[in-house]
Amino acid sequence: MSNTKIRILSGLVLVILVSACLYTGRTASLVMIGVLGILVVDEIITNFYDQSRVSPKYLVAQSIFVCNYLFFNFYQISKASFNFWISLGVFLNVVLLGYLFFIFKKSPLILKLFKMTSWGVGIFVIIPLMSMSYVIHQGKPGWRELLIGLLLMNFLVDTFAFFSGKYFGKHKLWEAVSPKKTIEGAIGGVLASVIFTSLYWHYILNGFNPYFIPFFLVVACSSQIGDLIQSKFKRQFDIKDSSSLIPGHGGVYDRIDSLMFVAPLFAFFVMAIYA
Repeated sequence: MSNTKIRILSGLVLVILVSACLYTGRTASLVMIGVLGILVVDEIITNFYDQSRVSPKYLVAQSIFVCNYLFFNFYQISKASFNFWISLGVFLNVVLLGYLFFIFKKSPLILKLFKMTSWGVGIFVIIPLMSMSYVIHQGKPGWRELLIGLLLMNFLVDTFAFFSGKYFGKHKLWEAVSPKKTIEGAIGGVLASVIFTSLYWHYILNGFNPYFIPFFLVVACSSQIGDLIQSKFKRQFDIKDSSSLIPGHGGVYDRIDSLMFVAPLFAFFVMAIYA
């Protein structure tokens, strides 16, 4: 079976699993996001940092993520705490943009800093995933539709960028960071995301405003940036994929890297229009 077919089948399985959690309710959806976070922490510590699952670095990083996620999603649920996490998410994005555009691809100093602060992996993962869980907690009856809107907005970029790049890609986007990405793929992914997200917002959420289009464009471009940031991390650590858990896609972090980058922006948008 070709890699494209494997990728499509794996994608369908993921859609079914996510749909089942959303249909089941808020708790199942929160658990789903939490499990994704645990898997991402697992992949980063074991594959990027090359640590075992019983190492102190692994246990500390997982403990930081799990304890914070459980506390702020099932015990201390407040608008103030979500404001904090979303603001922290936007700040983290700014830091990551600085890393992407101003740090050399192979920086021994940055690599040493990463390895000294492995405990920070738990914080690195909890910040954007708290923005995702905010969409569930924000109290509106259409939380499922909003969360689907976030997933749709993000994964359309990845899907159409893959196929646009495969069939039309001729010019490299940023070869030093991500050799396979092309300008044609990036444009195709962004345009498809903006168009279909606008249609989704109009027909499903019934609240489309033409002024939303610039935001959809920013998020679609940010999705590409999030993917490039993860690609640069992988170049820094000399690995190809975060894991091989998902056939055709790599690991969970490979699958939601861009989602983690756009989640704080989307949560800020939801907070602004539904406040």
